[in-house]
Amino acid sequence: MEPTRVGELTPGTPIWVWMVRLGTGRWWPGVVQSLNVIAGFPHVTVRFQCKDAFAGISTTRMRFLERRDLNAKGGDQPHYPPLPLFRVPETRIQKPIPSEAKSFTLNGEVQLAK
Repeated sequence: MEPTRVGELTPGTPIWVWMVRLGTGRWWPGVVQSLNVIAGFPHVTVRFQCKDAFAGISTTRMRFLERRDLNAKGGDQPHYPPLPLFRVPETRIQKPIPSEAKSFTLNGEVQLAK
């Protein structure tokens, strides 16, 4: 996802998250837990599940996320790996306030949405 689409994410939003485990990357289903904007870059905390035995929580950038359609039953899973940050750096977002959010974190300080 592009960083400018941060307003589409709220806690509980179903997403696909790109995870690298044992040297292999793959898209896994997950749910947004929280969202922080640090120095203009969105950082999303995601709860994800790999297979049936492994679950975890990770904080990641927007480019490693894709929206998920629960009605597609996995048919909407992305089929491409995201570009690495060192090849194509992210740009800062101008307006970090999602319309649905009551508050967000900017530079480590909690700000109230207007």
